Amino acid sequence: MTSIQGILLAFLLTAAVVSIFAFKARPAYRLVELLLSCGAAVLVLFPDLTTLIAHLLGVGRGTDLLLYVSLIVGLHAVLLLYVRTRELERKITGQTRAIALRNACGTDGR
Repeated sequence: MTSIQGILLAFLLTAAVVSIFAFKARPAYRLVELLLSCGAAVLVLFPDLTTLIAHLLGVGRGTDLLLYVSLIVGLHAVLLLYVRTRELERKITGQTRAIALRNACGTDGR
């Protein structure tokens, strides 16, 4: 094992442990995190496997395959965060309006 593999495996282990605690109420997310971490660990330990998979999918190099997958996953994550942010903004706006109307009508409970 090379030193970079050790560093990457340590990082993956740390990320997996943090994610398990972050997703403690969501078992499905914990399972997905565990599967992704194990898959990443296998690819770190056997880097030629990415090239083999890339060739099976018609991509020239394993590095290119990882780049393509990373771009797709990154864009998906950004879109999910955008949708979630918009949803939260709508909820906050609704709550703010309700409080403003309640206070304007003099029914704030005082």
